[in-house]
Amino acid sequence: MQNLSTEENPSASRPKVSVYIATSIDGYIARKDGNLDWLQHGHSGDEDYGFKKFINSIDALILGRNTYQVVSSFDEWPYKEKRVIVLSQTLKEVRKEAELFHGALPELLSKLHSENIKHVWVDGGITASKFLEDGLVDELIISVIAMILGSGIPLFSAMNKEHKCRLIASQAYPSGLVQLKYRFD
Repeated sequence: MQNLSTEENPSASRPKVSVYIATSIDGYIARKDGNLDWLQHGHSGDEDYGFKKFINSIDALILGRNTYQVVSSFDEWPYKEKRVIVLSQTLKEVRKEAELFHGALPELLSKLHSENIKHVWVDGGITASKFLEDGLVDELIISVIAMILGSGIPLFSAMNKEHKCRLIASQAYPSGLVQLKYRFD
């Protein structure tokens, strides 16, 4: 996607913030226990649904504590060569491939901007909701997997206000996955 000038994008004094996340048809990002095994039902062949292009466009990844704890249990760290920041008020340390941040989100984005970070990926339902609530999300990419879980961890947590989105692209894949891309007005 094209970079917007400061005049066109008032957030140019901070990195571009994208939420890239998968959800079930009924709006869950994980099972109640945090398990992500159901995500495999969204894959068909070697299609990556634009993920490689997306991850190559980011400079850093911001994870919430819950998402970090799920990802850190994987046999292999999935974010090699990417800067990973974990948001948590309770964790005292994180694995060597990540760094811990306690503080306000605008402060974090200002710090990243001063370090020449241009584009960040925010992952995790609660974390995405916090960034949305603070008006800090520029792009929302939701991959809807053709599965109904019935219960689990919701895509978004409760927020204090509505957020109007503008659909900029949608694509359906043979696997049944539908990817929606939104921007905020």
